[in-house]
Amino acid sequence: MNFTSGLLHCLSTLTLIFTVVCTSAQSQILLDGTFDDWSSISGSYTDATGDGGNSGIDFKKINIHNNREYVFLYLEVGSEINLQDLNDIAVYIDIDNNANTGTRINGVGAEITFSFGDRSGTYNGSRIGHADIGIITAPTVTSSTFEIAINRNLNVNGTNIFIDNTVNVMFKDNAINGDIAPNISGGLAYQLTDHQQPSLPSYQIAKHALSDLRILSYNVERDGFFEANREAAYTRILQAVQPDIIGFQEIYGNTSLQVANRVEAILPSATDVQWFHSYQEPDCHAISRYPITKSAPIPGSSGSGNAAFLIDIPDTETDMLFIVAHPPCCNNNTGRQLEVDRIMQFVREAKLGNGPIPIQENAPIVIVGDMNFVGDGNQLQTLLTGNIADEASFGTDFTPDWDGSNLQDSEPYSTGVPFSYTWYSPGSSFSPGKLDYILYSGSNLQLENTYSLFTPGLQSDSLTKYNLEGNDVIVASDHLPVVSDFSLKNKTTIGIKELDNDAHQLALSPNPVSAQASLSFNHTGGLVHLYLIGSNGKELVELYNEILTKGDQQIAFDLSDIRSGIYTIRLITKEGTSYKRLMVVR
Repeated sequence: MNFTSGLLHCLSTLTLIFTVVCTSAQSQILLDGTFDDWSSISGSYTDATGDGGNSGIDFKKINIHNNREYVFLYLEVGSEINLQDLNDIAVYIDIDNNANTGTRINGVGAEITFSFGDRSGTYNGSRIGHADIGIITAPTVTSSTFEIAINRNLNVNGTNIFIDNTVNVMFKDNAINGDIAPNISGGLAYQLTDHQQPSLPSYQIAKHALSDLRILSYNVERDGFFEANREAAYTRILQAVQPDIIGFQEIYGNTSLQVANRVEAILPSATDVQWFHSYQEPDCHAISRYPITKSAPIPGSSGSGNAAFLIDIPDTETDMLFIVAHPPCCNNNTGRQLEVDRIMQFVREAKLGNGPIPIQENAPIVIVGDMNFVGDGNQLQTLLTGNIADEASFGTDFTPDWDGSNLQDSEPYSTGVPFSYTWYSPGSSFSPGKLDYILYSGSNLQLENTYSLFTPGLQSDSLTKYNLEGNDVIVASDHLPVVSDFSLKNKTTIGIKELDNDAHQLALSPNPVSAQASLSFNHTGGLVHLYLIGSNGKELVELYNEILTKGDQQIAFDLSDIRSGIYTIRLITKEGTSYKRLMVVR
């Protein structure tokens, strides 16, 4: 689309003020607290500088976009604030293009008003909350730039209202002598379009490669994992996700053994496989398909706090440092910063070979949990960059990854919606936000897939495929399950090297296998042992134990009783030992 045709197609003119030009149908805004996608959205309005009041708010730029479901707003406020608290910024939206209806302010007749600091608003005078108009804001931490979404399908007092055609938007700082944008009467006009819905970020609920390491972080809301009325929802969720390692938060009243037994009931183990478990007060649990060799507390701001675990991951020479965190919520910025400082102090000392869990060079590092990042934006930066706020108490800054880089955020998006929230509670005054994270060392872990499971956003075919119900995650917890799949970079273990040392010229068919398979190899004669080895290195089944003559051989075996997963075939003869990877699928 050239500029002229695009202007004729999308131009929305506001009398005596300015125009907003909408962009092509391919543009997609994702509310994630980053703003790169807005660079492709033309038609922004730039407000005059220096006209803000004593509050520090001096509006800089506004932009608008839409798709079939949402109107998106971009706002620069000129000062670092928390948009959902302690400010007087309000948005006024005229949805019928009539300045004489609704709340009349500066030439705008606003049917919708919403005060962000108060987390409430009105629709034609009736009080509304964020859930009534589907309002989402990002980021949840302090910033000078924000993006906002409003659902076009409003539900106010049981009445459905669809936002269509033209909207007029105005922002106002309602503090004394507060700024207003745009300055001229009438607001910023925008013509909504119903172009084709752009695609959302890709994800896979099931692992693409069974050899990937799937990590789940899940705040289960005050021991809800053990409540009978939530049991069915949690069962469906875990069976759909099929995690390898789980970091649970908010399990206070049950031991890690009880948690592991509950997981075992949902995800039964195969022969010689189990769920390993460990726990640190008050609520952080690690449940793992792989052995947890060490555990240690990371003190909180008032006694107990967060937890560190060492996990023996297959195919790595070094164990994984796995930290499950749950810093304090809400207005406790001081306590939250103290705890993330302590977490990074723990990581720094572990890398130096000190502390309760010293780790080897190039050990994978993963930090998961409900971080409660709803205040100072520097707290996330501490975890990512190793920039410790209180160096006098917790030591010097450092680069947390082994290659001198920062840790990485897996940055999951919520399934089926253009948002990255991981906390969703329609009954709260706070709108959905990103509180839960999976951070990792990118030097040795390759992110392959990530998402936060939001069942209301899934299509019916996906719900059916994974035996989920649309309300499952809402019934289970106010936090969404956050999932990330990783492959291991630079595998250098002895086991991997042995796999490459094939003295028998093994040929396995088929691979993957669902039931019957056969192994072909060259043999000089004598006793042959054949074993199936599990992911934990243990022998699961002896497949063959016979004397064979010299020559090319073929052994058939049945794996119909073996669950899906990655296994290893071990062949032992007088020539030596050979290995072959095998994938069982159902």
